[in-house]
Amino acid sequence: MPQDPSNSPSRVRETADLARLGLSDEECARLEPELDAILDHFKALVELDLEGVEGTATVGLQDVTRPDEPSASMEAAPLLERAPREKDGHYQVPRAVGGSE
Repeated sequence: MPQDPSNSPSRVRETADLARLGLSDEECARLEPELDAILDHFKALVELDLEGVEGTATVGLQDVTRPDEPSASMEAAPLLERAPREKDGHYQVPRAVGGSE
């Protein structure tokens, strides 16, 4: 393990920021023991002697996809009735990039 993932308020804050979670300082402090426990589990896993243990990530692996076959589409009108906003027969959603609608 390249660096010790020891826990601190800054580690909790950094993780929350990376996950785009708006946690308060109180929430970060409350989550410190939980993050410590999670990291301790990983430390225990790293210390296991797995010499000779075969990986099991692919045991029984088989193709579980279905054939891609065309089928009839749903009618638009009943779906658009449930849309929060509709414009010209399409769902209207807020612009995700580049400003307002």
